[in-house]
This record gives sequence, C-alpha cells and structure tokens, in this order.
Amino acid sequence: MTKRTVVWLCTAALMGTGCHPGSSDPRVNTAQGVQSDTLRNNIITRPIGEFVSVMVGEGIEVKDVKERNTEAGFLEIQISGYNHSTARKLFDYKVEWLDKDGMIVDTAMSRWIQMSAMPKSVFAFKAIGPHPRAVSWRINTRVNRNVQ
Repeated sequence: MTKRTVVWLCTAALMGTGCHPGSSDPRVNTAQGVQSDTLRNNIITRPIGEFVSVMVGEGIEVKDVKERNTEAGFLEIQISGYNHSTARKLFDYKVEWLDKDGMIVDTAMSRWIQMSAMPKSVFAFKAIGPHPRAVSWRINTRVNRNVQ
C-alpha cells in the first residue's frame, strides 16, 4: 500500500466516525455553525463529507406513517422521516384525499406545500382530510429548488 492510500483510508475512517455528536438527545438538532467543529463538519473536511453524501445517494427516508380519525370524523395523517443527507433537503408535497371508491375528493386544500428537512435530522408533517368522505389518501412529492 502506498503512503497516499494509507492517508486516504485513515481520513475516510475518521470522517465516517466523527469525533463528537452535535447533541446527546436526538430530539435536539444543532445546526452547522452552532455546534462545535468536529472532523466531520469543519470547514476543511466538510466539502469531502458533502461529496461522499451526494455520491452514496443520501436523502429523505419516510420512517413512520400514522393515521387516525378526529372526533369530527375527519381522517388525519402524520408522516415522519429522516434526512440522511449532510445538506438540507427542500421538497414539496401534496396530499390527495380519496373517497371509499378511490375517487379524489375535490378540495382547495390539495396544493403543493413546501417542506424543509434539516441535515441528519428527523422531520414530520401532518394533514387533515377536507371532508368525512375522505377515507384514504396518497402523497406526491417533488424536488423544490428554491433557495432561501
């Protein structure tokens, strides 16, 4: 093995493990620039980590889908997930509510809604059906390329 290969492997191993988590509680997300620098997120190694994140295809993963009926008889859903990427993911989602026959229940509320998932953190959103006839649903997503 060449000296260059050994240095590359050591750097990759250190970046994969990191030195210090941003928070000991997963419910608290400390953003870059707020948390202490680690080998994984300092100004010199961050571009390498972001490149690796893009190359392995890290992104949004839906972890949990819950649904229930409200006291008024409306279907309520909650989608929870995790952003595996080292970058904030902007995406839009739209819920289409369906009746018992699978037909779309017309509503002015069925529109694209912007969502932002912070890097390496959980996200969640909820929606409530427009009418008690809405007994099922489906969600469409699209990439949001707006920069904020």
